[in-house]
Amino acid sequence: MSRKKDMILVLALLAAALLFLMVSMVSRKRTVAPPPSETAETDIVTEENGSESYADFVGDMVSAYFEEYPAESYLFVSTGSSAYSPIPLNGDNSFRIAQQDGSENVIHIGENSFYMESSNCENQTCVEQGEVTLENREIRPLFNMVICLPHNLMLELLTREEAEARLTEMYGKEQPPVT
Repeated sequence: MSRKKDMILVLALLAAALLFLMVSMVSRKRTVAPPPSETAETDIVTEENGSESYADFVGDMVSAYFEEYPAESYLFVSTGSSAYSPIPLNGDNSFRIAQQDGSENVIHIGENSFYMESSNCENQTCVEQGEVTLENREIRPLFNMVICLPHNLMLELLTREEAEARLTEMYGKEQPPVT
């Protein structure tokens, strides 16, 4: 009987995660910001047709980011309204995400791993989801993710290649400014 309840719980969590992912992908206005106090000013030079030079610009920016912050894996953090630049997972550290509505989560990162350290949500399911590592991300119920549904917060462990592709896709969807 306990095994059946566990399976139902896992399926319910997966369904909720998929629903959260679909809703956030449809309604999300994506914003990518560099890590705090690491701002670089860059002028965009566009050719007459704009598309090729913007693609080159995106490729150059993504390459520069991963050269500046090298790691084997990265943490990708997104909320309902924004997404943040991938965080390199190359040392022990904790940081807090505080949203305007009072939602607060503390995430602990380690060498190629992360977990939700604490949250001020009522159910604490996100804290109970445990640690995500490169070794266990394929066998966990939510694979490479930890999700806090009450706070509309999603954390994902990505390899360097996955993080590069995600950042390229995000920047590539934005239109270049008209000069």
